[in-house]
Amino acid sequence: MRNFLLSLASVALLGISPGAGLAQDFGFQVSNSVSLEQVTVAQSNVVPQKTGGRGDNNATIIGQQGRDNRAVSSVSGSLGAGTLLLQRGQANNVVAIVQDSPGSMIAQAQLGAGNYSIAAIIGGRNNGIAAVQIGNRLSSSVALVNSESTKVVYGQAGREYSGGIVIRNAPPGTVIRLN
Repeated sequence: MRNFLLSLASVALLGISPGAGLAQDFGFQVSNSVSLEQVTVAQSNVVPQKTGGRGDNNATIIGQQGRDNRAVSSVSGSLGAGTLLLQRGQANNVVAIVQDSPGSMIAQAQLGAGNYSIAAIIGGRNNGIAAVQIGNRLSSSVALVNSESTKVVYGQAGREYSGGIVIRNAPPGTVIRLN
């Protein structure tokens, strides 16, 4: 069942087969006409949390299964923004920050052990980041700064890889996929 879920997640998020995660090539694609892929993960211990205040209509959902996993979410000055953080395994750390970016969303998932992921959206509006890591001792950093209606999909699988990207002032409708 675990292999099936890993296969499904890698195909849905990255458009690759699970075996392709073992290669060390770098894929990069940018387009202005494709929407952000969405992933639904069934989780038995998902805890919805209302964040923000003063009627900001923000939401954070954190679902974790395993041991010693840590998740931090911060949403400020961003009406209608939200984060979804899912982790399964042990000793994983995930951080999501949405600041001054109304309507923006971050979704991060990690399966494995010893993984670290940080995603931030600062400024702009209606942006999205989806980041997935499947494996062990992986790290990623993804940031969108002062962009509008920009989507970033970042994924990696395997072990002991590290990567990151900062995108600034992207034109509206830009979609960037990294795997």
